[in-house]
Parts: sequence; structure tokens; C-alpha cells
Amino acid sequence: MEETIIEEMYSGFCKALNETRTVFCEFVEKDGKRSLSQADCAYGTCPHTETCLLMRQADKNMET
Repeated sequence: MEETIIEEMYSGFCKALNETRTVFCEFVEKDGKRSLSQADCAYGTCPHTETCLLMRQADKNMET
């Protein structure tokens, strides 16, 4: 199957930067499943990854 690249933006409060911001995310969709390939924040390595309300929006749009 063909891979599709999907770009989305999410806005919310960033705990690490202590400010409101917009994060641009790139997803790869293949076989009906989406995975996050890039985000212009430290998601995954940020100390707030587990409790990040901003990126939780992106989590809802992907399947691992």
C-alpha cells in the first residue's frame, strides 16, 4: 500500500515553555493506520510528554 503524508496543527498550552503555542505535526498513514513522524516540539523527550494536553490532541488522531 501507498504511504500518505498528513500535516496537522494543534494549539494549546505548552507546560515546558509555559506558554500557548501551535505545534505542527506530520503523520504517515499506511494501511489505514497513522503514526506521528515529526512534531515541531520535544514530544517524546519532553518531561511533560505523559501529561501533555496539547499533544494529546495528536494522539487521538493516530494509531500505533
